[in-house]
Amino acid sequence: MLFLLILAGLKNGAEQRSWAETAYAFFGSGEDADLEYFIRYLRLPRIVAAFSVGACLAVCGAVLQTVLKNALASPFTLGLSQGAAFGVTFAITLMGAGMIGNTGSGVMISSISAAVLCAFIGSLTAAAVIMGFSFVRGMTPQGLILAGVAVSAFFGACTMLLQFFATDTQVAASLFWTFGDIGKGGWREALTVLSVTALGTLAVLRYSWDYNAIIWGDLYAAGLGVSVKKIRIYTIIITSVMAAFATAFYGVIGFVGLIAPHTVRLIFRHTGHVFLITASAVTGGVFLLGADILAQKAAAPLVLPVGVLTSFAGVPLFLYLLIRRSVKND
Repeated sequence: MLFLLILAGLKNGAEQRSWAETAYAFFGSGEDADLEYFIRYLRLPRIVAAFSVGACLAVCGAVLQTVLKNALASPFTLGLSQGAAFGVTFAITLMGAGMIGNTGSGVMISSISAAVLCAFIGSLTAAAVIMGFSFVRGMTPQGLILAGVAVSAFFGACTMLLQFFATDTQVAASLFWTFGDIGKGGWREALTVLSVTALGTLAVLRYSWDYNAIIWGDLYAAGLGVSVKKIRIYTIIITSVMAAFATAFYGVIGFVGLIAPHTVRLIFRHTGHVFLITASAVTGGVFLLGADILAQKAAAPLVLPVGVLTSFAGVPLFLYLLIRRSVKND
């Protein structure tokens, strides 16, 4: 599926050509310079970005669901993405990271390092709140989700407050960033998120055997020598960094961290975390890449924000998991 979607992504665009012309342009042997430019500097970065962001969010969801013992946990449902989005809005409105114009694939931020730093702080703040609630005695998985809803609402209110006092240009820039859109950046943004995703995935794979033990309970894991609290803190910090980079560059894209891990668990039951993490990364990348291609086709020549399509797909799954867990608890 990944290979087929990459081919579809290379051919898909405003300038439609035959497969032969697309192949010649891809290898730089064609006569259409415009098509070659579109493939190398617009379509390829978009493909890399879609796969990287999807893999990033999927890995975050897979490990968060384990350490928080909550099948509904993901960067979006726990408020990490909303916290990162607030950080970006804060950077735009109060730190001078304003718009510098249109680069051909969207509006860019002049001080991207400030935006990423603020996104990380916002995401980590949301993660710290959720982590604090997870240590409260008697806190249920449903309670953590409600805490995530409260955190999301709080950061959403803070974002709207900043936008109320912002200029029209700053509001436009912040709204643009809250839309989940893969077409915002070029090679620099795509490779940055790809690097962060690769490093973050390697970091959580280091604790894969610890995650396998945590599934059976904190006491069981502690009996095997696993420092559960330490692993939980490390995992939340790592996923906060990953979610911050993905959101800072490409906006809020919801439910990928929910859909991909549960798809893997549905097909491969009782799998270990080495396979779960890597398979979730590939599944998340494939899902978001397919959703982005559909977003470009659904209302052509307009390109829909891919976050809209992922939400349409994720909300039914979220409600299904919530109802299933409620019935199980009864």
